[in-house]
Amino acid sequence: MARQTAGTKTKKNPKQTTSAASKKTGKENEQETEKIEETQNGKPSKHENTLTSLTNSILTLFNKSQHSLTSHRKLVNNLHSLFLSSTEIREQIENGDGTDKTIKLIGEKNFTEACYTVLDNIVSTKKGVVEADRVVRFFGAFCAFATEHDPHKESEDQTATNRFLLHSIKYLSRGFEAKNRFVRFRCCQLIAYVVNSLEEIDDDLFSDLKHKLLIRIHDKEKDVRQQAAIALMNFRPVNEEDEEEDSEENVNDALIDLMMRDPSSEVRRTVLHKLCETPSTTTLPAILTRLRDIDPLIRRMVYRDLYLATLAKPEPTLPPDPSQCFSLDQRYTILKGLKDREESVRKETANLANCWIKVGFKENIEAFLATMDLISLGFGEEDEDEKNKIENIENVVKTWLTSHGLDPTLELDEVENDQPDEFGSDSWWTNINPERAFLLRVAAEHYKSFSDEKLDEVMPVVTALAFRMEHNFQALTELLQTVEQLSPSQMEDEETAEKIQLAAQKTFVLRELLTVAMLADYGDEIGRRKMFSLLRDLVSDPLLPHSLIPGCLEVLSKLSTGERDFMRVIVELVQELRCNLDTDPNFTTSKNVDGAPDGQEDDDDDDSEPDEGAGEASFRKGKDGKLQVTTFTLNPANADLDSRCLEIVRSLLERVSGSIKDNTSMFGIVHELIVPAVRCKDTPIRERGLVCLGLCSLLDKPERVIEFLLYSLDQDSKDVQATAVIGISKLMLSGIITSSEVLQMLVLVYFSPETCDNQKLRQCLSYFLPVYCYCSSVNQRRMQSMMLPALDVLSGVYDDQEDKSEMLSPSQIALQLVDWTDPSKVVVLPGCKVDWDLHLDAAIDILKNLYRVTEKDERKMLCQMLPKLTLPDTLDNVHKLRGLSLLISQLDEKRPLTDSLSRNVLNKFHTSLEKRFAEKLSEGAEKGDQSDKETEEEEEEELKEFKDFIDEFNGDQDGNGSSEADDLNSDPDAANDDYSAKVVVKKTPTKKSIKSVARISMASLRNEEVTDSENEGPAPRRSGRPRASRQPDPKVASVNEELASLIGSSTDEDGSSQDESTEKED
Repeated sequence: MARQTAGTKTKKNPKQTTSAASKKTGKENEQETEKIEETQNGKPSKHENTLTSLTNSILTLFNKSQHSLTSHRKLVNNLHSLFLSSTEIREQIENGDGTDKTIKLIGEKNFTEACYTVLDNIVSTKKGVVEADRVVRFFGAFCAFATEHDPHKESEDQTATNRFLLHSIKYLSRGFEAKNRFVRFRCCQLIAYVVNSLEEIDDDLFSDLKHKLLIRIHDKEKDVRQQAAIALMNFRPVNEEDEEEDSEENVNDALIDLMMRDPSSEVRRTVLHKLCETPSTTTLPAILTRLRDIDPLIRRMVYRDLYLATLAKPEPTLPPDPSQCFSLDQRYTILKGLKDREESVRKETANLANCWIKVGFKENIEAFLATMDLISLGFGEEDEDEKNKIENIENVVKTWLTSHGLDPTLELDEVENDQPDEFGSDSWWTNINPERAFLLRVAAEHYKSFSDEKLDEVMPVVTALAFRMEHNFQALTELLQTVEQLSPSQMEDEETAEKIQLAAQKTFVLRELLTVAMLADYGDEIGRRKMFSLLRDLVSDPLLPHSLIPGCLEVLSKLSTGERDFMRVIVELVQELRCNLDTDPNFTTSKNVDGAPDGQEDDDDDDSEPDEGAGEASFRKGKDGKLQVTTFTLNPANADLDSRCLEIVRSLLERVSGSIKDNTSMFGIVHELIVPAVRCKDTPIRERGLVCLGLCSLLDKPERVIEFLLYSLDQDSKDVQATAVIGISKLMLSGIITSSEVLQMLVLVYFSPETCDNQKLRQCLSYFLPVYCYCSSVNQRRMQSMMLPALDVLSGVYDDQEDKSEMLSPSQIALQLVDWTDPSKVVVLPGCKVDWDLHLDAAIDILKNLYRVTEKDERKMLCQMLPKLTLPDTLDNVHKLRGLSLLISQLDEKRPLTDSLSRNVLNKFHTSLEKRFAEKLSEGAEKGDQSDKETEEEEEEELKEFKDFIDEFNGDQDGNGSSEADDLNSDPDAANDDYSAKVVVKKTPTKKSIKSVARISMASLRNEEVTDSENEGPAPRRSGRPRASRQPDPKVASVNEELASLIGSSTDEDGSSQDESTEKED
């Protein structure tokens, strides 16, 4: 039986083909008889010259086809004419018995052999040869043209065209097993063209060829696999019912496997494109898996092919309504492309989504949203997958709004009914449904990002919005009350199911309106008050679904004046909900400290089981002045109310950042609600209580970010150090970390000799430090504040370094630090100013350090830094200039320099300073000549800071500071002197490692925090744990003890807390 191949426009019923001669006229028979007689008489046949001429003509046409593609159409017609002429050349030979005659198709044979000659030369040509590719395309075009213009197409017998194509297939299929990869590639390529032109094929040849192609799709060469897959596309079943039962020979499965798992993106792309031309329920799920392909071209091709299949002519291969061919999850998967990292993929996804809405739903976006099951997604916000689905639908709506008239970049004349005329009208609000509420919310968020005018057109007035929300909530409460009054037998009715569905829709609408309320402008005080009172009533209403509580609190937090006010409002609301429980005798019991109730004896049985939630106590003074303990419990009868209160508290804690200790209004909630809920035996209440307790712990957790970052640098592993440096650099460049301590640590690590072989760390810091300093004057100020302390530590490390080549000298480091703080190199951004006083402050710090330091080399290094400072002529800070001049002039008297080179450098700097700023420095002298007392007092006040600093140091006779050190060793009171103390305390490190540098840095920072009263160094590091108050609040201590008992560990309190507990015991 003959088999039909896929990909043909018309199909014939398969029938057994036989080789029979066509009907001939009497004249044709006479001509054939003459040919036979001439052959028998030994005369040369007149067809011999004709065949030779035809062969030459065929080869000539193939030769011309390799030059240009534009002439192929004409050459194909000529070749087809030669083929028809060849089919008419035949020989008739009589059999031995003289009864029958055999007709030899010598013309067809000659044409086929001529084509074989050309194909033999092509198959050995490698890929990429343009001439060979043109000949292949020419041969394929001829096969298709011959099939289409076959004069005997309607004949039931095998035609000359079919015989030629079948002979070509058999001839080319022999090259599938060739060792030469080019032969396999060209044979598969030619087979793909031939099979695509063939309408019918013999069953045996069909099976044999399919089997060989299934083997070739696993060839080691990707080009062979690609061409074999193209050829195999024609062997797919025409209908899904025709699929083979044998899984090993299933073409669809083989192609799907090739599309999903082939390592070559070109092969996957080719198979994908072919499968998308005729998608089916079998191939569509596999096609959608390519939406997550690593190749962006494949991801883009999926959306492009689906778009073309939807708009295919004359009849689309995919219905324009996606709900008819894709499941809900598949549609969500397709819409993920709107968040793809590639712009081209996002663009194709938007085109497909807009095509669905425009063609499938007649530009009615509400109808499209109705098919996306918004209600089920609205109640799964805690699920990450549900959030992603909602975000995908939002992106579809925003894409539609952007491209269809609501975006300001489009003219209004181009819009064709993109938005209903009744949008926002009374009828629109009366019939509001989840789709409209969702559309309103997304449109408001979309327009808020770029157009306030469009937002005003979409957003309702705050007062009107509040009334709409109130009306919707009233309808919701009526439905919920009706459902609650039904009996269990009535819950299964269809009418009840409709009411439940309608309640879910109302809940979704209210949720969306709460989000819209977050975008409203509350400049109208009347509208703000109306919204505030409405939300308070909603939260306190017992019928409000728990899923709407976070949205209500989100709007309340915006309406509140601050975080404290927000917490106060919510705490009062929770206390109002629980106020009726205070009269319940089962809720609280008061006992004296000895354990007996007021006016009663403790007659509880020792064997009785404790009540649920019992065991939480607080101390209060009774009327008799004795200390009483109040134990709070949760009544099981009020489980619903407790659960609602815990949900409210949870939503509150998720939206505040202040510590519980800083908000005393939360003490009662923690003590009376959260802690008893943790001890409750009811699982839902205990779970909510644990969540609230965890949030309280997070709010009270001390921030030890700086300590952790410094600890991460104090590691032995080079990879850990490098990774930590990279992370800290990114955090500092982005402005998340602004600590001078961390910056100082990075500088110490960068210049440390222990990091000389850590190239990754050095490379990161060599880029980060200059970029960080030059991008902002604030950063330069931060670097200047820790310049001298870091230089002091590095000088000590350099002194103890045996191999000086592993570390830069302190002088070189100092010059590098001065360069990083140069204000002339900072990048000036719009709206930012350059801090030109930065090096002036650095000069003052250097002069003050010259007073303190006595070592010759260190003083020399400080003096060498002065000429490198940038002091522009535009400096107008006369106070600091005069103070700097005063420090220089008094240095020779108080702490003279013993090194002549250092004195010369300092004198040159002083001379240059007085010369450049002579006018500003002389202002003080002119004021002094006026003998004005007020002027003198102002001058004294300006220079008092510098004079006080100079007065701390007595004149040194030797000039090297040795007398102070000697006096300090003999006089214990000398430790009170700031200069002497610092000279003696300063010690260089004994270990040359990053850890030692880190410890020295931290120690120096702590020392500055304790002893240094001058704000010269970096900001003191905050303690990781907050300090205890001198007069601690008993409520705070009680709450802390309760939280510590619940988590099973004792709190690490300071000495004041310990004294507090001692006082309680006493």
